[in-house]
Amino acid sequence: MLILYKHMHGSRIVLAAALLALAGCGSGSQRMNSGNFSGTVAAPSDPATATLTSRAGVANVTLSRAHSISGTSTEITVNLTTPAPGDGIAVQLQSSDASVVAIPSTVRIPSGQTSATVAAAISPVKAATTVTISALYGDTIAGTSLSVDPATATSPFTVVVHPSTVTIAPGQSGSTNVTTKVSSGYNHALHLTVSNVPTGVSVTLTPPVIPAPGAGISVANITVPNSVALGAYSIRVTASNGSTSRSANLKLKVASSGPGATFQGCWYKQNGASYQGVRVSVANPGTYPFNAVLYYGTTCNPNDWADEFGFGTPLYFGDWIFWFTDFADQIDMSAFWYVGDDKSKCVNYAVAPDC
Repeated sequence: MLILYKHMHGSRIVLAAALLALAGCGSGSQRMNSGNFSGTVAAPSDPATATLTSRAGVANVTLSRAHSISGTSTEITVNLTTPAPGDGIAVQLQSSDASVVAIPSTVRIPSGQTSATVAAAISPVKAATTVTISALYGDTIAGTSLSVDPATATSPFTVVVHPSTVTIAPGQSGSTNVTTKVSSGYNHALHLTVSNVPTGVSVTLTPPVIPAPGAGISVANITVPNSVALGAYSIRVTASNGSTSRSANLKLKVASSGPGATFQGCWYKQNGASYQGVRVSVANPGTYPFNAVLYYGTTCNPNDWADEFGFGTPLYFGDWIFWFTDFADQIDMSAFWYVGDDKSKCVNYAVAPDC
């Protein structure tokens, strides 16, 4: 699940790699997927700028448990592309929310070794939370996503928002998916509500009720009027059966301008296989939340969810190509791609061209 991207800065090329091992959430009889993905910069005009070095870098980050409960712990393993040179290397570690997942600032990988493991403590949370753990060394970065549930999460159902961060400009609209899951044998309708909504902002859930047995997807359509001040707002999304409730947080970012992204759905070819991809170009290069959702079938039906990656993770955008890696050569699929508050049309991979 490796992203390679280049940022042209004057005559200097800054190379970076990012890997987000983000767990997908299937439903019904569909198989669960890892959220694996890859990406690379779109071909530069000067072929000389396409050279990558072969020195040691971060390959990926794995967890002993990708889904944990408050008050427990997990182990983080950092893997390198090649054995550590010299006297070993110190890899920098970062948690997107240190108040929830506390990790050491660095992990040392001894000379000749390709990995090292450290423990992470998980603090109590009131609502389901996703934390990104990143490892940085040189010009490479890799990461993974840890889902944390409240310690009291004994409810037979859960609710999750994907992507959990939505960026919308004043006067514009956006959307995200609210997904409920139920345990075996549960058979009740779930009513969805939102709270802590900023004044003037409209959030409409379609449908507002997930019928029995309670597992399904609702689309949260968000409208931000021009009067709303710029900034970040936390909205609570709650699912209830009348006696028991579970909540998840939706972060709304109101920004003055977007990336001006254009999307071209395409097939990325590598090592004799083809992958569902997209070529993204932005009019205003910068760092924006990124998300991608893949569906079975060619109509982007939310009930036919297949896989997801990005989950609103900020990435620097110029002109990139991203692709899913778990569905090689599967033509009967479709996808939505998101950069900031810009969203692609439904990409039908039965008719998409090559990248």
